[in-house]
Amino acid sequence: MTRIRQRGPAAGRERAAGLYIHVPFCASICSYCHFARTAEHDAGLRRRYVRAVVQELELRRRACPSLGSPGRRLATCYLGGGTPSVLEPDLMTELLAGTLGALPRTGDIEVTAEANPESLTTDLARSWRSAGINRVSVGIQSLDDRVLRLLGRSCDAGTARRALQTACREFPRVAADWILGPGMTRGRLLAELTEAVDLGVEHFSLYLLEIHPGTGMQQAVAAGRVVLPPDSEQEALYLAAREHLESFGVHQYEVANFAREGAESRHNRNYWRRMPYLGLGPGAHGFYGKLRYANPGLLQPYLRSLAAGELPAATLDPLDLRARRLERVILALRTVQGVPVAWLPAGFDPGPGRDQGLWRLADGRLQLTGRGFLRIDTIEEFLAGMVERARCG
Repeated sequence: MTRIRQRGPAAGRERAAGLYIHVPFCASICSYCHFARTAEHDAGLRRRYVRAVVQELELRRRACPSLGSPGRRLATCYLGGGTPSVLEPDLMTELLAGTLGALPRTGDIEVTAEANPESLTTDLARSWRSAGINRVSVGIQSLDDRVLRLLGRSCDAGTARRALQTACREFPRVAADWILGPGMTRGRLLAELTEAVDLGVEHFSLYLLEIHPGTGMQQAVAAGRVVLPPDSEQEALYLAAREHLESFGVHQYEVANFAREGAESRHNRNYWRRMPYLGLGPGAHGFYGKLRYANPGLLQPYLRSLAAGELPAATLDPLDLRARRLERVILALRTVQGVPVAWLPAGFDPGPGRDQGLWRLADGRLQLTGRGFLRIDTIEEFLAGMVERARCG
């Protein structure tokens, strides 16, 4: 299937920014999910949420008059969740008009919305396109009924396949997620990825299943109802999938993300480049160079704050010079371009990690290998420790 590929923005658009909108509603809660979300909602609550998010933007603009100035135009917008496709089409249109539509934008803005298969219909897709959404990310996780049941997903494999077909027919850019966890085999995973490539999916996210306290999956594992595969088996799946996608010209560009050339998520890439972005909605995060903030994750406190005409009480994380330098190292490390060696802490010895196959040195940059991406948390902790010891010394 031939697809029209859209290239990223021209180099030099340094003053572009992003917008993230968190939609907390789900039809049901997946057993592994730990994000800010709720399955208890009705049409009235969803409408209150949309109007609260629009109000949050207005309050943030009053607090920061430079927000939305012509000199800082939005290049990307991402609607995550939760499940944005649970919102009624008219509410999605209202939400985008009151947020994205109220801010200056680039002419080729990338607007992505996440969707679950059971709620991605042709009518919804066409409504989204009319509202300005030009990229969709479908939470597939698996095309195998048994694996979907183990993950606590509410859709079956047939529904997931139909959603991918709808997405590829209705949107110029399509991404899809997979979770590598219980029940998944190498042969099954590679066959599913091939099927998605053949349909026209050009962007893939591959996640190793993580167990978070308080989730249904954590309880199922503790009770023995779900048996997790060994780490070595999950890692082998990841490396096999990485090689398989590469054979189709779908290249890794970040720790969990793979895309054809020109089909990378511009919004995600800007995160790793430390470009500023505004976060709206319960649980949303924002970033302004020297400050990160996070809105409260619970919907009702978020709504009460805005009903009182107040910004939601956010967690603020000011970043001093040391924190900013460490952050740029950690974020660059998550991309295949890697991090300039000159940014690394004094005394860093690349030899041991290179010998273990965790990274390589190329063009003055330290770049993680596939095996290195699997150890990225440990590598980040190691580098952070080096920075802290250097500071204390």
